[in-house]
Amino acid sequence: MKNIIEYLTCVILAFVFAYYLYGRGGVLIATVMIMGAVISIALDLYVKNKITISLDGAKLSYFSKGDKAEIELTVSKSTRLITPFIELFISASDNLELADDDRRIRLALVNRRSETVSKKLTAAGCGGGHIEVSEAYLCDFLGFMRLKLPLPKERLEVGILPDIVEIVPDRELLKSAVDTNAEDDDEEKESAATTYTFNGTAGYEHRQYIAGDPLKKVNWKLSSKRGELLVRLDEQLVSSSRVFLLDICEPSFGYKARDRIIQGCFAVALSVMRSGYECELFFYDGEPVHLKLTPQDDPQHLQTLMSRACAVPKGSERIPAEVFSDGRGATVFTDERRPEFFLNTAALVPENGVCFITYSLQAPLTSNMWGIDDELEFRRM
Repeated sequence: MKNIIEYLTCVILAFVFAYYLYGRGGVLIATVMIMGAVISIALDLYVKNKITISLDGAKLSYFSKGDKAEIELTVSKSTRLITPFIELFISASDNLELADDDRRIRLALVNRRSETVSKKLTAAGCGGGHIEVSEAYLCDFLGFMRLKLPLPKERLEVGILPDIVEIVPDRELLKSAVDTNAEDDDEEKESAATTYTFNGTAGYEHRQYIAGDPLKKVNWKLSSKRGELLVRLDEQLVSSSRVFLLDICEPSFGYKARDRIIQGCFAVALSVMRSGYECELFFYDGEPVHLKLTPQDDPQHLQTLMSRACAVPKGSERIPAEVFSDGRGATVFTDERRPEFFLNTAALVPENGVCFITYSLQAPLTSNMWGIDDELEFRRM
């Protein structure tokens, strides 16, 4: 509107010039200005349906944190006429960093039928991400009109891989997750207590020794043959497997919290597998995923699958019913911060049946709650 008012003011001044100073010259100036406005608007309306926009990321699929992803944005026209200014805005998920100056692209197709613009984004945090053209406009040369252009159908989905890191399971965390009903530290009662296991499955009767394990459980004969300390598993521990739930909340609390939770869940699951145990893992990557992991599974395959982890959309089932089937316990990795989520989830199973591992909470909201920091270290709240 401002451009239109300023332009009309110039036209009026041309007529004033014609009336008071030089009639022929003033009329000529006013005529040229009116014709220019008509041509600019007519060109804008005509070219609007002759422009197509495509977004290409053929090289995008999975990449590591810190890597740069390159996308190509191609604008084409199906006419010989020059186009007015084309203005595009790129949108990306928060775990893909793109400078504000790079989000806006402005160009005009003069001699060429198409033009391709490349942009690079940096992977900041693991998990599923996306890139798309959020807005597209056609602006005439005089700035009178700003018409919306059809957006490309492509929305590039990418997966950012969590790092493969070695963690040493914390003894207290293991006990808290394995025996969520037990508060007694007595070693004689530990093997007989009702357990919700952090790890272990039928067929694997021993595991590597962890600092703090009672020496009475060390199988010295087998350890001498294998050259490493091996601990006998309780019968109840052998016959069950730990369940992990990776919960990414919607709305997001930021990519940093999401990155730490995905990274922590992946590291713990990988540690369990490498220790010779099985576990189950639930998460969402556009649809619900349920994995049964064994020590024989390829860690890189799990890494690839978890790189697509994302939030469950509103209106969908956030916690699948089978996670807590038959009253079994689970370890829930979540970036949630709202108290009602923790209380509602804890109410689904018997008392202390859920071990929560979260990020950026100062006070425990349930009795069995742990925090994870930027160094992937766990601490009890």
